[in-house]
Amino acid sequence: MLYGEQIDTYFTDLTGFQPRQFQQQAIAHLLQCQDVLLRAPTGSGKTETAIAPFLFAKALNLDFPNKLIYVVPLRTLANSLRQRTEDLIQRWTEAHPLQRSIVVTLQTGENPEDPRFEGDIVFCTIDQLLSSFLSIPYSVGRGSANVNAGAVFASYLVFDELHLLDPDRSFTTVLKLLEQVRGIAPCLLMTATLTDELSQQIMGSTEETGIQNVQIPDSDLHSIEEHRSRSFQAMERPLSAECILEDIQQHQRRRVIVICNTVSQAQGLFQDLEALNLEGKLAITLLHSRFLPQDRAIKEAELKQTFAEGWNKQANDRCHVLIATQAIEAGINITCEVMHSQLCPMNSLLQRAGRCARFAGEQGSVFVYRSVDIHPAHTELAQRDIDPEPATRQQFLPYPNDTCELTWQVLHRTYPSTAVGFQRSAAWINQVHQEEDLLQAQRRQNNRMRFEENFNKAVFYGHCSTARELIRSNDSRSIFIWEEPTWIDLDTPEIEPAQLQAFSLPVSTLCKIWRDLQNLEYEIDWVFRRIESPSGKASETYCQPRWKEIRSQSDLIASLQILVNPRYVFYDDRIGLRISIDENEPGNHFVSPPKASQFRTQQYSYHMDTYIGHLGCLWTAWRKPFSTSAPKNGSAIALTYTSVQAELRQAGGTLIRSKLLPHLTIDETEVLFEYLVFFTVLLHDLGKLQIQWQSAMRGWQAIAHQQFKGQDPKSHLLAHTDSDPANPAQQQALKAYEKQHRRPPHAVESAFMGREILKRSLLPWLEEHFAADEEQCGCIAHAVIRNIESWT
Repeated sequence: MLYGEQIDTYFTDLTGFQPRQFQQQAIAHLLQCQDVLLRAPTGSGKTETAIAPFLFAKALNLDFPNKLIYVVPLRTLANSLRQRTEDLIQRWTEAHPLQRSIVVTLQTGENPEDPRFEGDIVFCTIDQLLSSFLSIPYSVGRGSANVNAGAVFASYLVFDELHLLDPDRSFTTVLKLLEQVRGIAPCLLMTATLTDELSQQIMGSTEETGIQNVQIPDSDLHSIEEHRSRSFQAMERPLSAECILEDIQQHQRRRVIVICNTVSQAQGLFQDLEALNLEGKLAITLLHSRFLPQDRAIKEAELKQTFAEGWNKQANDRCHVLIATQAIEAGINITCEVMHSQLCPMNSLLQRAGRCARFAGEQGSVFVYRSVDIHPAHTELAQRDIDPEPATRQQFLPYPNDTCELTWQVLHRTYPSTAVGFQRSAAWINQVHQEEDLLQAQRRQNNRMRFEENFNKAVFYGHCSTARELIRSNDSRSIFIWEEPTWIDLDTPEIEPAQLQAFSLPVSTLCKIWRDLQNLEYEIDWVFRRIESPSGKASETYCQPRWKEIRSQSDLIASLQILVNPRYVFYDDRIGLRISIDENEPGNHFVSPPKASQFRTQQYSYHMDTYIGHLGCLWTAWRKPFSTSAPKNGSAIALTYTSVQAELRQAGGTLIRSKLLPHLTIDETEVLFEYLVFFTVLLHDLGKLQIQWQSAMRGWQAIAHQQFKGQDPKSHLLAHTDSDPANPAQQQALKAYEKQHRRPPHAVESAFMGREILKRSLLPWLEEHFAADEEQCGCIAHAVIRNIESWT
């Protein structure tokens, strides 16, 4: 256990500055494995607070989870936070060397480098975390569906920027997750914008939940806000390139950030401001979600330098202007002297404002506009994300009109020169969002039965369709641009969507293009095609995804992956992706580039091993140190783990004691957990002992031995045969062989046979040595079976 002065010393080693009181309190609670709710201003050091206890525990061998999963609501935050964390780790290890390097990984839809959460610190999106918790993971197949759930329960969990979670879906599921992991591993929930009502809903009864509510004291607020100030002003005129330029010229601005609500409006405003930048005195950057990852990474790296703390000490006299969307709303550590923002809900607005006058000694102004005025030459571009139908149009897309109107009323009552600090911001949040949070709480209560039904369908039956109700309703589609989608002929090179860079577009934007297409008075070539994976019996073969015609708007909405004809696509690294069927605005025949070659943990290669040898290797990996490769920035690095036992035994024992056998000591439940691991290892591949399975696999291994220098199978019982995804000739031969010699399934068979062994050996032992009753025995046996086959 660390105390105040020790925390001060270690925090200074980590960050270079003394912790504030709220940071010290939060770290102390977390090191005691207590859950914490932290509300603190933007730019006050919440990220450092979250990372610190994990690093302290690693270096000092404290009783703390061996893994940190840091959950963000936007994938753009994950990239930024990963870099900041690696900088902190480098500084920390210079003062406190570790036995092995800490691996920091990303797991997002765009960057799926750690699908099984194997890194020490994993930054992931809320979708990835919740789908894993619910045993319907987006990152791995059904056969491994419950593996990631185990990682969730064994980890220190950090939830950043709660205000961005879907209140009816992901937020409700997060509350369920907190309930399930309570007492097993600590959780940190943090944000700068949370109503008192929502805070109380999270806290519930303190005695009941054990969540520690860490509030920032006046002394910390004074030190944070003493030498910086930020004012807000509601602007009656529309946001336009002219008013941005006018403000720059009148006040000699040097750092300006402009935030629009949609990508198309940001693109239109960028085009307008570029047209006015005749003398080149403005350095204008556009940033949104429709850039290729490599282009966005370059832009973000440049912005972190240009808009960094202390930018006014730079010699460059040019005015730097960033035009962006809500993608920079949180997590990116940049600042400016003036921000122009389109109207949005108060919690989002205050997060945006956290990029203005972010650091000590800065003064900033935030101007808020109800609308955006784009020059007629670029109006069509700016309206591509906006529904043209008045009956369904959201004035402040993608945000609800009522919340935005309430925000506008609050801003309108504010005197323009008034400095707005954290306490006033908190009052604004309550004024705008308190009633909404009450209504959402009532909806959650009314829908409780339906939520529990969906939760059980996901966790116990693997119904992936429940993700729409439990995580989020996906209103975006993955877009691929490819010249010749001829995926039906098996003799053509294998090209899959997973190998290509994708863009994410709102389905409303695609539907608007579709409606425009139907209104054309002349015929044009196809614009959209649907990508479909084979289904039914075809899904068991090696058929590649194929395209199908999209014949209606409902077809378009039902399609999750869509091909777009490059004839109607324009892309460059300045403005990003545009899709247009206007013949006066031709595309530049851009096609989706292949994803950069990266080390991916799911791309396993196998060499022949015997059945007994395989079981022995697994048990050795559980008990003893072993070497492996782990992903880091897209490349493989060599690592030596102390053992899987050292990583998971404590977490497993705590889980059993907390959820099943509270009368046992933690030492006893850790011993029990190790026995359960032994049974799982022993039973998990029993189905491979089938005569048909062994016959099929020995036949292939004989070919691998003759043609690809593999081992001779002889008469061994096999667990694996040679398979190398990087060897196309071998993979083609394997496919041809398996078409004629299909191996039977083995997972369910393993579970069926394992069930009988557990009845005779495990259950009597549980009753005799651990005083487990019939229900407890059933739960433990079921857990072992589920680790043999997820949906048995």
